[in-house]
Amino acid sequence: MKVCIVGAGAAGRSASGRIRQLDKQAQIDIFTMQNEIGYAPCEPPFVLRGVVSWDEIFYPGKFFEERSITVHLSTEVTDIFREEKRIVAGGKSYSYDKLILSPGATPSIPPIPGLDGNNEFTLSTNIADGRALEKIIPKYTSAAVIGSGAIGIEMTLTLAAKGYNKVYLLVRRGILRAYLDDDMAKKLEGVISDNGVELILPAKIDGIASNAGKKHIRLSDRELAVDFVLLTTGAKSNVELACKAEIEIGETGGILVNEYLQTSDPDIYAAGDCLELWDSITGSKTQHLMVTTAGSTGDIAARNLVSGNSTPYEGILMNFIIEVFGYQVGAVGLTERLAREKGLDVASVTRSSPTSRPHLGSNILHYKLIADRRTGTLVGAQVISEEMIRGTVSELALTIAEKVPLHRLALLETPYSPAVGRDPIGDGVRGLIRKLD
Repeated sequence: MKVCIVGAGAAGRSASGRIRQLDKQAQIDIFTMQNEIGYAPCEPPFVLRGVVSWDEIFYPGKFFEERSITVHLSTEVTDIFREEKRIVAGGKSYSYDKLILSPGATPSIPPIPGLDGNNEFTLSTNIADGRALEKIIPKYTSAAVIGSGAIGIEMTLTLAAKGYNKVYLLVRRGILRAYLDDDMAKKLEGVISDNGVELILPAKIDGIASNAGKKHIRLSDRELAVDFVLLTTGAKSNVELACKAEIEIGETGGILVNEYLQTSDPDIYAAGDCLELWDSITGSKTQHLMVTTAGSTGDIAARNLVSGNSTPYEGILMNFIIEVFGYQVGAVGLTERLAREKGLDVASVTRSSPTSRPHLGSNILHYKLIADRRTGTLVGAQVISEEMIRGTVSELALTIAEKVPLHRLALLETPYSPAVGRDPIGDGVRGLIRKLD
């Protein structure tokens, strides 16, 4: 079997490895326009901060060599001829039995008047973005980050860690709005401001101009002058190649796939940031541009490609976790705002509880739980603490995925030790049950 994979990001890499595991004889060709195998966009901030090196986050070339996967660097796939089952890449023709589209996404540039490309940067899986920032960050001492998604927050932390005199974080509606409701996001506002970042919320940008070596950002009530601007305002799925091949695009702008991640052409699968997916709670169509989603969809597309649609994709839970100036922030499922937008009748509780006995040096766990009144199950959760929260978020994710009734959850026996602590969310679960009853 001949398999061609368009894109060498997390989805393409995951797919190539799984195909080789399942089919030792398959001929696998993977194509990327980049001149190096990339990385997840959440990792470059740690390189730019000086925590790790580029070599430590690049996907190792030996991974492909050991698996006899042919990598075509600096090679753009320009055409898909579906009836002939071949692609054109770098001016050459390659036939395929099965094709995986994983071209990723490109940063979205907001329509701010005055943007001219001078000292304006983005950060994506394109290695050139990281290299460009690596060169300019040491030269300057002030910057404005526009957008407060994960990349915006990570880069704000990076600039603060590099000792910048002035770091502005311009937020239009809310910090990490895709994952946190306003009541939880507010808990981070003071944390960010206390660490040398000027948080401007809400920020209405009237325009940006380049003048005397500075970027001047016009707000409704003031003007900011900084050395450079970093735009972290989301990304748009790369679907141009699919459109050219007349592969169906979904309502959200991603490539339409069935439960096996198969496109409108049964011999072509898709994975990663280019996809239109669905959330596993309501089934509504959405997009989720995260490295974890890319990796899992790449793996599932590969399994189905080789084994004949054996593994359905169950949808996304919107898992998320990040560290912000010593606080861990995690979320899973729907925010209360989004749940209501999707038509759910929900109730919520917000709690702040010590993680262990106060005299034993406990930290506070701030959390919010959101439940569907009709089903009596959790549909969303948000957690903020100086403690490690990954385990709590993972447990909440399993609870939501398996639709465990809250009454059942409240009856589960949980461990306790004065030094280690107790169940951190039990009180919130019981409080949510009282709201539902």
